[in-house]
Amino acid sequence: MENLVIGTAGHVDHGKTSLIKALTGINTDTLKEEKQRGITVNLGFTYLNLDQEHTVGIVDVPGHEGLIKNMLAGVCGINLILLTVAADDGVMPQTREHMEIIKFLHVKNVIVVITKTDLVTKERVAEVKKQVENVLKLNHFVEFSIYQPETVNNVIQMIKANLIEEENANKEIFRMSIDRVFNVKGQGVVITGSSLSGTVRIGDELEILPTKQKVKVRGIQSFNKPQQIAYKHMRVALNLGGVKKEAIKRGKILSTINVFSTPSKIIDVKIVASKYLTKPIKNLEKVKFYYLASEVKCRIKLINCKQVNALDVVYGQLLLDEGIYANNQDLGVLRRVNPIETIAGIEIINIFGEHVSRKDDSYLKILKLYEKQDVGALINYYLHKHNFIKLNDLKQKLNLLNHTDESLIGIIKNSGMIFADNTCLSFEGFKTIKERFIKLLTKYHQDNPYDIGMNKQICQQELGLKLLNNKTFTELIAFFSEIELKNDKVKLTSFSINYSQEEQKIVTELQKYIDSFNFKPPKLVDILLNIKAKNVKRLYYSLISEKELILFDKDIVLTKSKYAEMIKLMDQFFSKNKVLKINDAKEILDTSRKYLVAFLEYLDKVGYTRRVEEGRIKRI
Repeated sequence: MENLVIGTAGHVDHGKTSLIKALTGINTDTLKEEKQRGITVNLGFTYLNLDQEHTVGIVDVPGHEGLIKNMLAGVCGINLILLTVAADDGVMPQTREHMEIIKFLHVKNVIVVITKTDLVTKERVAEVKKQVENVLKLNHFVEFSIYQPETVNNVIQMIKANLIEEENANKEIFRMSIDRVFNVKGQGVVITGSSLSGTVRIGDELEILPTKQKVKVRGIQSFNKPQQIAYKHMRVALNLGGVKKEAIKRGKILSTINVFSTPSKIIDVKIVASKYLTKPIKNLEKVKFYYLASEVKCRIKLINCKQVNALDVVYGQLLLDEGIYANNQDLGVLRRVNPIETIAGIEIINIFGEHVSRKDDSYLKILKLYEKQDVGALINYYLHKHNFIKLNDLKQKLNLLNHTDESLIGIIKNSGMIFADNTCLSFEGFKTIKERFIKLLTKYHQDNPYDIGMNKQICQQELGLKLLNNKTFTELIAFFSEIELKNDKVKLTSFSINYSQEEQKIVTELQKYIDSFNFKPPKLVDILLNIKAKNVKRLYYSLISEKELILFDKDIVLTKSKYAEMIKLMDQFFSKNKVLKINDAKEILDTSRKYLVAFLEYLDKVGYTRRVEEGRIKRI
């Protein structure tokens, strides 16, 4: 049970701190003003040895109405609540408010400790228990008095009977809400909190949110004992390296690195209204959102309803004044500023809410998918809405951070496809893009019958896909059986340049004319002067498009067969020599420097040769 945390709650002066002192021998009132006034202002922390094998953490939270935010910070990560109710007072206003907050934060394990039993009769104790059952719907009781030592053991036995040990979630990301920061002489910065999920080990690198500052875990302590590892819902102190105390404040989150990419200022939520609501919650009402150990001002945007009354359960959005890093299913509380009161519990359904009309019924359906955590349906929805989203971005946007890439890829393949750099595309998106591709290329081939295909870069721009990198776009083309990439040009697979009998004669004459100059090919202007026929220029560029003519530089071309002859000559040279110098190339090809520079630079470009200080060497 070393990864379990107990919290106290209850009205001011109902004996929480006295109970903890009786259980542990430690006074959790550590602040000077707490000891002077006799009430707990800030969170108090200690631990309880249940027996020789089991130790649990204890968080003593304040009961004063004006300090509810500290109580909310303390409840985070708690497994069991000891709710104190003084036998002389009975259930008081803050008792009810604390209990409602406990329910909002889904802490179901509650023991009611009836304190100060020495001050009243047995009949009064029974009366208070009946009141608790009627008002708070609780029935796990134990009686306690600081003047009756045997009652301490009764409380311990009740704790043992109700604590449920949790499984350690090693695959979860580590998150911890920071509630205290201080320096320890000789060690440096120490932070404390209750870990929300995952595990942390000495030597782990973590990051502080929202600053993203990287820190290293130098040491771990729990219950005043050094630890090598800390688990989910464990009260823990971490000694951090790489950071100064001034850079960390209460309310910040310590997390596994590179998991949370961006904070969110619009979060989709399920709102459970307080049963003690004094007036309805209005759309766009300004409130405070208490989340983990922090508070954020926000406005409430109601989806498909005008106002929220007591006990209503509705969906909406919190429009936050500042972004937060959160997880789906995290919990929080809303409080009014004037009058100061708790008005609702919050469950985060989707941390990346969208700008939508509050009358949008379709968005409400999506929120219910988030609430059900229907991963398959959510991925299908998101792929249809966002073409070419990266897998990591998908994980972030749908808050699937605890899922492995492999498991998500399996789900994605039911709704779409995944290719270069883990880029995802729905089947519907694939079909739409294919239709646009075919339409674009069909028109291009009609308008350019002597060009083998459309320039790949221009094609990408025309399709509105310029944000895709070259590798992703190339892989996308490969998925379409109707489309192919040839010589860096995109064409319909069914398309080929069809020369008429007369055009084929011109093509043959053109190739023979260029070959007659060996490795000193003629310029286009000379070709046009010497071959008297229609469309020579168009056929010239058509042959370049088909790679029947190899374009080395502006106005320098060789036929495909002559280029093959050049490669053969080079192969023969490199079979006997390691380095090719420009004079060697001049001798091999019997041409001038103007042509040699173009030829050799082209061979470098296509990867046949590589320049070195002495000349060029053949790539292996």
